[in-house]
Amino acid sequence: MQFPAFRYFLRLYVLWLLLFAAARLIFLSWNIEEWWSAGVLEALASFVYGLYLDTAMCGYFMALPWLMVVVHMWSQQQFWLTLAKIFTALWMITLGWITIGELPVYDEWHHKLTFKAIWFLGNPLEVIHTASWWQLGLGIPAVIGFSYLGIRLYNRRVHPEDILPRSPWWKPTLATLLMPPLLMLAIRGGVQQIPANVSDAYYSNNNALNLTSVNSAFHLAASILENAKGGEPYAFMENEEANSIVDILYSVNPDSTVSVLSVQRPNIVLVVLESWSADLVKSCGGYDSITPFFDSIAQHGILFSDCYASGGLSDQGMAAVFSGFPAQPRTSIITQPNKYPKLPCINKELKKAGYKSSFSFGGQLSYGNIRSYMYFNEFDKIIEGDDFDDSIPQGKLGVADEYLFRRQLQELKGITQPFFASMFTLSSHGPFDFPMKHELNWGGKEKDYINSALYVDRCLKEFINSAKQQLWYNNTLFVFVSDHSHNSPKNWAFNDPRYRRIPMLFFGEVVKEQYRGWNYTETVSQTDLAKTLLTQLQLPAEDYVYSKDVFNRTTKHFAFFAFEEGMGWIEPNRYITWWVDGRVDHKKFVQPDDSLRLGKRGQAYLQKVMNDYWSY
Repeated sequence: MQFPAFRYFLRLYVLWLLLFAAARLIFLSWNIEEWWSAGVLEALASFVYGLYLDTAMCGYFMALPWLMVVVHMWSQQQFWLTLAKIFTALWMITLGWITIGELPVYDEWHHKLTFKAIWFLGNPLEVIHTASWWQLGLGIPAVIGFSYLGIRLYNRRVHPEDILPRSPWWKPTLATLLMPPLLMLAIRGGVQQIPANVSDAYYSNNNALNLTSVNSAFHLAASILENAKGGEPYAFMENEEANSIVDILYSVNPDSTVSVLSVQRPNIVLVVLESWSADLVKSCGGYDSITPFFDSIAQHGILFSDCYASGGLSDQGMAAVFSGFPAQPRTSIITQPNKYPKLPCINKELKKAGYKSSFSFGGQLSYGNIRSYMYFNEFDKIIEGDDFDDSIPQGKLGVADEYLFRRQLQELKGITQPFFASMFTLSSHGPFDFPMKHELNWGGKEKDYINSALYVDRCLKEFINSAKQQLWYNNTLFVFVSDHSHNSPKNWAFNDPRYRRIPMLFFGEVVKEQYRGWNYTETVSQTDLAKTLLTQLQLPAEDYVYSKDVFNRTTKHFAFFAFEEGMGWIEPNRYITWWVDGRVDHKKFVQPDDSLRLGKRGQAYLQKVMNDYWSY
């Protein structure tokens, strides 16, 4: 007795499993340096552990074709089989884009495709510019080849034409009645109370292998659905308890601040360094050959050597630096024009105090919605890539940093003091097409990255040496801080607190002599820059509720960071990384109760941040 409809779906199921296995093999091959130390057998286990979510995704992909096959069997119209073929082909093309598209995303952000990454497709030209030529040259043909393979196998091996129309009547009846519960079981992952979720595929201490195991399409779909659910996963306790815990963390004696500046109204030059990891800086415990100039000026300024980025994207970094607002796990507040107007911004406080302001970037500020955020916050002058002379050579993302710094020097000639001049570098962002020959022949897959940092360091040297010749130099505070971190040759896991460490530095003649050369080793966050700076200038800082004045002797030292599915909480010599589903995979404790205490504080903090986010 034959059941051609069931045979069709069995073959289609096997085909989808083969395509998911091919996608997994591509991901493994691309990221071989990330998992090789774990061993080949550990890597092969990802194919086994991944079957659970693969089957669930098969259920999603086969749901519409099932409906069309059923209509075909009852209506005896071939059109419905053709439509099932078209929908299946579209799913295969989608899988091809997900499989190939997540490779550069993982290189840059160390996670798979998410809702946030898809959001950036709203600026397709910026995405194209970010990709290197070889990524585009290989990526598009790879998508076409992957999709063609799936469609060809479907046509040659699945044989939808074998499905007979309604004869005898009980065959379409069985297909109509039995397939829905089978598909539902596949989608839910069984009859258990909790449906299949991303964490079900995790099995290894190597995060790259866990991500290999997770079905990429399922991961993306889960991210989109979770984002749609909003703040639901962050109700860990009563709001009153969460607010109380956070209020205690920020309670200080306001009269205990140490003044580290010799003048009350210095000029401020803020340099936001694209993707600088603390691993680039010897003074922060990093390598000793990548940023020698930065290290040299750190010996004459105030270096915050245990500073952490709040998020993993530039737009999250901008909100953290300029508004003192922490990153959110699955979104970014400055991408939403209905929310970021509720945030404070240091530029507005400085303008009230008489500062002239500017924000300069060598690329396009539309990426991450940074342009509208800066314009809303009333910078007097905003300069981006299109504002540079056409004679200046440009890379894929814009003008190289040497031209950015030279333009800044030109803009500051004759400017009214005091001024607030902020810059955002870009040459240390992929595809790393900076105008300098590589000099560092180590670093593995991060060789381009560390050479880009060496180039930016030399640009900083030229900039500072030129600034010393300007009349405004002696009255200027230079502030350097990274927007977020980046993978380094040390290859920390993306949610490891050591991955999130960044440099932050105060430098200039306005720093009192007794504080020059101070290595401030207490734990701080980039969100602390706003209140720290404004307090030094004796300007209002009460609106920066998530920022701390680190020079206040009674300030409590901690840092928070968010990643796609959770958060990290850091205190001196202690830290914990906590996933929303309850997993803890990076931790360092001193006392037995550190785990509960740090976890509770981190959960309360995340809950309050997200409550404020959703209230804006």
